[in-house]
Amino acid sequence: MLPESAKRIIGQQIDRATLYAINRRIPENGADGFRCSVTLEEVLAQTAVTAKETPAYQITAPGEHRIKLTTRLGEIDCLISVRPAAQAQAPLFIYHHGLAEYPYTSSWQRLIPKDVAFPAHTVVVQAPYHHNMSDPLRLGFASVEHIYQMFAGSLRIMRTVQEQFEEQGAAFTVIGGLSWGGITSLLYEGIFDVSRATVPMFASPKLSQAIWDASEMFNRRLPVKREELDELLDFTSLYQHIDQHRVFPVMGEHDVFFRLENHASVYDQEALLTVPSTHVGAMWAGSHVLREHLLKTMAWAADNPR
Repeated sequence: MLPESAKRIIGQQIDRATLYAINRRIPENGADGFRCSVTLEEVLAQTAVTAKETPAYQITAPGEHRIKLTTRLGEIDCLISVRPAAQAQAPLFIYHHGLAEYPYTSSWQRLIPKDVAFPAHTVVVQAPYHHNMSDPLRLGFASVEHIYQMFAGSLRIMRTVQEQFEEQGAAFTVIGGLSWGGITSLLYEGIFDVSRATVPMFASPKLSQAIWDASEMFNRRLPVKREELDELLDFTSLYQHIDQHRVFPVMGEHDVFFRLENHASVYDQEALLTVPSTHVGAMWAGSHVLREHLLKTMAWAADNPR
């Protein structure tokens, strides 16, 4: 059996190899790609679920359903995977996947397999540009506005899902996600302020920090200064709108994507759960720990109404 130090080294090498592959697939944006005339909130305001092509009854029905969005960048198709609880009054848990995760339900299926009881309706939301493994990077990172649109599409779907389930009797809603989905969950609560608890896993609101760290790791020169990148893609100000007692973060002690030393300080240290895991290895080595964390958060949310 390998010693823990060897497992950590191998795990971090896998993180770096994966991050390298991701970076190779992101377009070589010039400065124009970082010139954005709109904010995330403005992109969100111009993103809507197309009601005529997305019947409301589908949102709470079991199975996978297509959601059509009208956006600044044209029409976009996304998916949701719905697993209703037996009782309409059960709470709702909305889960969001990581960047370029394909299929979009893969980490959720490992986190909460179908044969594992979970005390809630669950809905997994697919972000824009995630129908294959290349488009999230080729299209989603074509410009900062496209990054905003990836977030805004997910946020609008999540809001529609929550409204529909709560209209049908769901007791309350908890939001969570892995990596990119963790950022998305924080943005959701920071903008809408409507969930009982938020569970960002292996993520932080400092997307600009993660991008900067990756660019330095692979000597990829960004055509913007660090301050400009932070202005565009550091979402800490939105995160600070959230009641910190309702955030239950998880971070990997050996994570190369979201390095603990660069991201942990944003969270309340008493609330932060750290696990001896890398980024890619989170779902392989630590799914049972994350599952227990989610179950404890759901129980806490049931006892702590807003």
